[in-house]
Amino acid sequence: MRSALVAAFVSALLLSDPVSAQVDPKNTVSGLTLADRDARHTISLPFSLFVPEGIRLGYDMREFIASQEFGTFDSTVSPEAAFNEIYYEAVTMAHGNLTDALLAASFGSFEHEYIPLDFFGAEVDLPLTSEDHDRFLLRVSHLPAHLYRIPEDDRDKIQHFFASAWLKSILGMDWLVHLAGEAVEAGESLFVIGDARDPRDVHANADGLRFEMQAEKNLGRPPSASLTPNP
Repeated sequence: MRSALVAAFVSALLLSDPVSAQVDPKNTVSGLTLADRDARHTISLPFSLFVPEGIRLGYDMREFIASQEFGTFDSTVSPEAAFNEIYYEAVTMAHGNLTDALLAASFGSFEHEYIPLDFFGAEVDLPLTSEDHDRFLLRVSHLPAHLYRIPEDDRDKIQHFFASAWLKSILGMDWLVHLAGEAVEAGESLFVIGDARDPRDVHANADGLRFEMQAEKNLGRPPSASLTPNP
């Protein structure tokens, strides 16, 4: 989790209790502050005026996650702490707007470079990022790999968690969010080559939905507190 300085900022937005730090601020504040500064305004004017705020901040989040400073942070703290930091940085960038922060966190955490679609028997690769390949691999390597504490790499669960939380923030109704998640899984099974419905994705979606409801009441609540054992 980010240092007490960022936690205090988040808490002040909602006048809630400050979030305690899990790492030594002396070792992390300066590096993450530098990463935050360098990641701002990835899309320059006037183009940024035509991009939704959450997406614009998502590009900034990709720069932040790909930074050497965040990579060092991720390699020295628990998966939960790195996961929380992604959220807190997004909230900071979004100036406390939860919906924009959740979209930015999800967009910044995309783990797929492209989706291989089955188009009438032919494979068509749908790109999900404008990053060059090496930059993409660097950013993904900085995502916490074992958030659910199982042997399998679950970096992709981060995007599922935050995307579900974002959908909850804009749709409101739980059943719509569940339906959207199931529709995505069904679509992947039908159209994405080599993919099938993953119950662990659905589980991460449910955790994200639960987190959004809690974050509405307390913006400073760490997302890791909403994680439940994922089969």
